[in-house]
Amino acid sequence: MAETDGRWVTRMTDLEQEVYAWRQTHPRATLAEIEDQLDRRLQVARAEFLSELAAGAVEEQCCPACGGVLQARGSRERTLTTQGDEPLSLKRRYLHCPACESGLFPPG
Repeated sequence: MAETDGRWVTRMTDLEQEVYAWRQTHPRATLAEIEDQLDRRLQVARAEFLSELAAGAVEEQCCPACGGVLQARGSRERTLTTQGDEPLSLKRRYLHCPACESGLFPPG
């Protein structure tokens, strides 16, 4: 597991403060409205964390088609949507297999 620098602890503390500040300005909010505000902020933070985790791919990978060693061929950006409906931009290496000529984005 990688060492962390505490950024996510700080991010979650900031998120907590945002939600409490919102709650103070909306004292008559229903439970559903409070939940919605919390979920929105958590989904954004989740997408940021997911993007960071996905960017840490394993260096050497084998071709799923033939087993050959894949070679990096630049990087490309893909935009996906998380389960929380947040956009997620991933800039990842594009890999190419010289043995069978297939190419792919590694899953992780």
